[in-house]
Amino acid sequence: MLKKIMMTMMLLVGVQFAAYAQAPAKLQALPAHEFKDQWDKPIRLTAGTEWVIFSHHKDGGQWVKESFDNLKITDPKAHQWLYVADVSQMPSLITSLFAIPKMKDYAFPIALSYDEQMTATWPQQPETVSVYKLYNLVIKDVEYFSNQADLQAFLKSIQ
Repeated sequence: MLKKIMMTMMLLVGVQFAAYAQAPAKLQALPAHEFKDQWDKPIRLTAGTEWVIFSHHKDGGQWVKESFDNLKITDPKAHQWLYVADVSQMPSLITSLFAIPKMKDYAFPIALSYDEQMTATWPQQPETVSVYKLYNLVIKDVEYFSNQADLQAFLKSIQ
């Protein structure tokens, strides 16, 4: 009986610790920042931004593009969204000769992060697109999407 009580208490303490360990990521504040978009115009992360859609790998960027196209999103700012693409890992020659010219044909602006340090501490998981719910630049919730269909369904629900 005592062993059962001890095991239950250890489990509860473990659950409490796990919940506490995840809390800081959800309460992380993002710094206000001015990015450049694919047309070299300023695009800002501000206290008025309610959602950040963050892609940090090639497939994720394609999922966001397809989702925005399918949902006919041409002005993310109208929804208080900011789409940030981390292009810091891409070779600069590839970025300037191929990626940016292709992105210029997109119907929506992309905040481009060329500095890996800028987004290094942002919550992310490999091979996913991260979506952050913000309040005054503080992350209140994080969702991760490992495919385009789920990302699109979520974006449709917050549109």
